[in-house]
Amino acid sequence: MQSIVVVLALLAAQLVALQAHAAGAAAPAGPRVALGVDAKGRYLQLSDRIGPVYPTADVTCDGNRRTITLTRSSNAGDRIVSTYAVPPKVSEGMLKSVECRLLLPDREIAVGRQQIRAAWSTQARAQKR
Repeated sequence: MQSIVVVLALLAAQLVALQAHAAGAAAPAGPRVALGVDAKGRYLQLSDRIGPVYPTADVTCDGNRRTITLTRSSNAGDRIVSTYAVPPKVSEGMLKSVECRLLLPDREIAVGRQQIRAAWSTQARAQKR
């Protein structure tokens, strides 16, 4: 009788673990931030499966808060891609900063220092030309 209880307990534990794994795999990925340079200048792209597109977003770097404006938005498959123009003064501040965050009304997204430098440093710009 004890062996049946032990077997049932093990089966229940495996079932719970399987359900937790399946739920984790099905969870939607969060928003993605991409930085780039085009003919018009530096830009920040935010792509997400859900959520509204805002006409402006705020970027705060080392306590300095600046506003960037939406230049275009589009649907790419099941994702919404919002592109914001980043003025030279704001992008230079972002390049010099230790910590940056993209602030939207419903969320706050960290933008990594390495990501900023890889996309916008003068060396990365020269390689793209």
